[in-house]
Parts: sequence; structure tokens; C-alpha cells
Amino acid sequence: MSLSRERLLAFSFANADVLLEVDADHRVRFACGAVHNLLGRTEAELPGHGLLDLLAPGDRRMVGLLLTALRNHVRLNPLMVRLAHDHEGGPSALLAGYRLDDAVPRYYLTLTRARAGLMETLNEIDRDPSTGLMERDAFTRTVEEKLKSARRHDVDTKLTLLRLDKFDALKGRVGPANVQGMLEEIGALLRAMSIEGNTAGRLSDDRFGVMHAPEIDPSELEQGIARISRAADPQGAGIAVTRASLDLEPRGLSDEDRRRVVLYAVRRFSDSGEALSIGSLADGMREMLAQTVQRVQQFKQTLADDRLRIALQPIVRLSDRAVHHFEALARPGDGQTPGAMIAFAEEVGMAQDFDLLVCHRVLDTLKRSRDSLAPPAIAVNISAVSLESEVFMKTFLALMAPHRPLRQRLLVEVTESMKIRDLQAANAMLKELRARGHKICLDDFGAGAASFPYIQALDVDYVKIDGAYVRRVASERRDRAILKAMVGLCDELGIGTIAELVENEAQAKVLLDLGVGFGQGYLFGRPSVDQNFLPPPPPPAEPQRVPEPEPRLNLRRRGAVESWG
Repeated sequence: MSLSRERLLAFSFANADVLLEVDADHRVRFACGAVHNLLGRTEAELPGHGLLDLLAPGDRRMVGLLLTALRNHVRLNPLMVRLAHDHEGGPSALLAGYRLDDAVPRYYLTLTRARAGLMETLNEIDRDPSTGLMERDAFTRTVEEKLKSARRHDVDTKLTLLRLDKFDALKGRVGPANVQGMLEEIGALLRAMSIEGNTAGRLSDDRFGVMHAPEIDPSELEQGIARISRAADPQGAGIAVTRASLDLEPRGLSDEDRRRVVLYAVRRFSDSGEALSIGSLADGMREMLAQTVQRVQQFKQTLADDRLRIALQPIVRLSDRAVHHFEALARPGDGQTPGAMIAFAEEVGMAQDFDLLVCHRVLDTLKRSRDSLAPPAIAVNISAVSLESEVFMKTFLALMAPHRPLRQRLLVEVTESMKIRDLQAANAMLKELRARGHKICLDDFGAGAASFPYIQALDVDYVKIDGAYVRRVASERRDRAILKAMVGLCDELGIGTIAELVENEAQAKVLLDLGVGFGQGYLFGRPSVDQNFLPPPPPPAEPQRVPEPEPRLNLRRRGAVESWG
């Protein structure tokens, strides 16, 4: 072996497991290193094989596009790929390399086995089935992580957002049979241009986002999608693509606020309708950023000025309508709806601040009511984002530490507006709360596919059944059957059940017959912000005439209620 080749191999294997030389047709000409361990073939077997055949099917088009577009003497930045070890379930690896020789292109590529745990992380990412790109929530989480990493390592990154004009019309011309191929091509292109091939997302049907290195020209993304659409279009017209490159360094913002603004802008971009015209997309993006900065500051001021009001709504035992506890519902003082305010807090990363403020307010209410004859328990909503935050949990426990007698009167209701990512860690938090005396309720049970894995993994005392089932329980046999199964499962696990959005007696009766323990809704009381926070008891159900007892029956008295035995 020549000295130059020895040095090349030493340089390559300092950071890699396999070195490949690949020709212009993407066929392997030379291979060495831990070839069999990583690729399932020997060094002698690889020459002549297509490089793309060594990759999992979902990554082949992306890598092919990358190599074809790679310019001479330009480095291929590390790209996360899955390998086709026995054509299924192969390991993941980082692919990197370099292109040489203008006349006869050659690629020198390295493969490095991904670190332990990364494959599991990649498999857990929610992906759009048509493009292979991340779904919106997974993309925004990845952007958040990359922003943190880039800031720590002083690495410059760019975010490009793309909108496809008249995409539905194009899909109609292309036809269902060819739409999938076109979307796969678009997904491969965007992944190829993204950081490590794993920072591109489909934000909605016609909108995409890519986080990429600064040397990537965003016009290449626009032109690439236009080229793919023209090739697929029978008319050859394709579609227009409008892009907006997001400035990740808005002046006057802290690192944390910069992160919050970017995440919110991505969500707004994916949700905005026709009001944001194609011609003004870039201007609209800048305006969106300015509005977001303003809203973040306004929200911070709302928290600082303590302008939130807390309304309390009763939750009653269905058997006797006695109040069991109240739910604390935040009411903003600036005209926003509670749902919009909470969604905004989560989108910009301020859910923890919001949840802590509500906890402070409820604790004050509990302290003021401690001397009443029947002091109530109150449930506070804590988002999944806060539950997964060690800082939030330490702050909450410190807040409640001096108030041991009040802990049993403060329930924690876990809301799932954003998915819990680490159930094991979340359950450790819940166990700590229960050990301190707090009861735990899981909100919106039955609303999503994650509900049953949640009660399998999380130690909770109550579940709140999603109101969609309650609305139809008196009229829909299917909903009654599903709700009956939920209640039976919870009974087996020793978990109490609360039905929300109970509005009439017919619903209450069916719920009671099905075994639901508690109810919440306008039938039992509306949310009240009165200082006397104990709302009046709901009106009793219309009394039914009790038939005269047979002479042989014995009359007995149970408290103040007569019954027949």
C-alpha cells in the first residue's frame, strides 16, 4: 500500500468506520474498514455494487440527488442515513465525503455508525407518510434543539420556509397515481439540503420548512421543487414556489426570546390562510415576526402585572351532586380566549411561566379558604411541557413545601395539548407529586391515540373523559359502548372517572348508569370568578314520585333521606 493511501486511510478512520470510493454512476469501486459489521458484506463483495442499494429505500433518492448536485471539490456535510442491512431494520450511520476530478467525477465517502440511542430517536419522530419529512410538531421541536446547539457551538444556520402556489390544481393534473412519486421527490430534495438530512418538515399540505447551512442557496430549493413539478405535470407548467428565509438573529431579543419567536413564526406560517398572499409572503413573514415579538412582550407583561383572573367550576359526584372539587380556569383580562392564550404560551415556550402563575393564584385562594367550614379542593392544569421540565417541577415543589395541609386540596390536572415525549420521566414526576399528597388527573382521556398508553405508563388518580363522547352519550350507541369500556378499564385500574361538558339531565343519567363517578359542566355550575368562589349548588333534579311502600317492607332512616329496604 502506498504511503499516500495509508495516510488517506488513517485520516478517514480517525472519525469513520467505512471508507468508500464511488464513481460517477454511484457504484462502489473500493471499500475498506468495518465493512461487514456495518454493511453486512465483505470488502471484496462491495466493488461493483450500487451505493444506493446499501441504503434503506427511503433514503436512496435523497442521497442520489445530493451526489448528483454535489459540486467538484465540495465537501458533503455529515448526513444521517439508514442502511439496508438485509434490506430491513438496518442501523443508522452518518454519511460524509468529498467529490474529486472535474473530468471523471469520483466520490470519497465515509460511513460512521450512529451513536447509541440515535436510531430510536429517529424512529420515534412523527413523519409525513407521503414525503418522509417530519410532521410540523416534530419539525418545530427539531428546530428548537438545533437553535440551542447552534448557539452553544457558534454555528450559523438558516431557516427557509416554502409555499407551493396552486398545489391542489397541480395534484389534480398529475393524478393520484403520480402524486406520491412527486411528493417523494420533493421530500428527498428538501432532506438533501437540510442539516444532516434530518431538519426538513412538511408543515401543511402545501408548506414546507428547511433548516440548512448558510452555504446552501435557498433559490436551489425553490428551483428544485419547480423542476420536479414540471417533470410531473402533463402540461409541463409545474407550480410557482415562493420562499421566505427567516432571520434567526432578530435584534433586541435574548436567546430564549429568539427561540420563542422562531417557533411561533413557523406555526403561524403553517396555519395562515389566503390572507397571506403569495406576492407578499416575504414581507408577511417579517411582519409576522414583528407581531410575534410584540405578543411575547405583551404576554410577559400580562404575567408580570398579574392580570389573569381565575374562575372556578365545580366537579360533582354524579350519585348525589355533592361538590367534590373545583377546576381552576384562567381567564385573561385582555379579551383573548383562554384557549388562544394557553396555545400561545405553549407555542412560544412560556407554558411554565403561565402554569406557575396559575398555581400561585390557586394557592392564594386555598389559603384564604382554609378557615371555611367546608374548604374545597381545586385542580390546576399543568401542561405536558411543564411536566417534563425539571425546573418547573422544582419550583412547584418549593412553592408548595411550606403548605403541607393544602397539598391534598390542590389536584394536578395534566393537559395534553402537546404530546408527552418521555412517559417514564413524566411518571417519575407524577410519583413525586403523589408522594407529596397531590392527587393527579389526566385530562381529555379518549381524545387521542396516546390516551391508553398514558394510563398504562402514568400513575394517576382520575381521568377526565373527553367531552366529545359526553355530548353524544345519550343518543349514540357507539359512544355509549366506547365510554362503558373506558369506565370498565379505569375501574379495573382503580382510577376515578370524570365526565366533562355535561349539559343536561339525560347525559347525567346515562353517565351515572355507565358507572362514571363525577361530572363537570353547565348542568352543575358555570365557571365563577366571584370572590365567594363557592358557586351555589346546582338545582336538584326534578323529584320523582315514590310509590307507597308495601306493608311488609320495613322503613328505615338514613341521615335526612328516607329509603326503602
